[in-house]
Amino acid sequence: MTHTKKQTSNVRPVLAAAIAATLMTGCATSGNPKDPIEGFNRAVFSFNETVDKALIKPVAQGYDYITPTPVQTGVSNFFGNIADLWTGFNNLIQGKPGDALSDVGRVVINTTIGIVGLFDVATGMGLEKHEEDFGQTLGRWGVGDGAYVVLPIIGPRT
Repeated sequence: MTHTKKQTSNVRPVLAAAIAATLMTGCATSGNPKDPIEGFNRAVFSFNETVDKALIKPVAQGYDYITPTPVQTGVSNFFGNIADLWTGFNNLIQGKPGDALSDVGRVVINTTIGIVGLFDVATGMGLEKHEEDFGQTLGRWGVGDGAYVVLPIIGPRT
């Protein structure tokens, strides 16, 4: 069987595409510089998934099933009140004293009038809830992202 010039010219683009695809797959397998401990992270992620499925999810579903919604709201408000202290601290060290004062005001009002934070009275009084954490504080200070790490139970962080 002989090949015509037209058949040979049709094979060249296909062959070139196959070679290019093969070469590019080598690029796709290079390590991620932000995840230098990928093996550890994968192992911890697997551990976290197992703990979540076997323990955390059933406990959370049981809590949702037996706890009335108003009680769940109160518990959420209580822990949100505690978180407002941490948020206020982060606002302060980020150089946002107005937001920090507002956060401390929320804690004082919700702890006293809101019965140890079970009720969020401060929002109704116009004190806005802020969402700040130490990662944002470090970013504001100019600290870049660190390596990606998956912590047991807590989860991924940079």
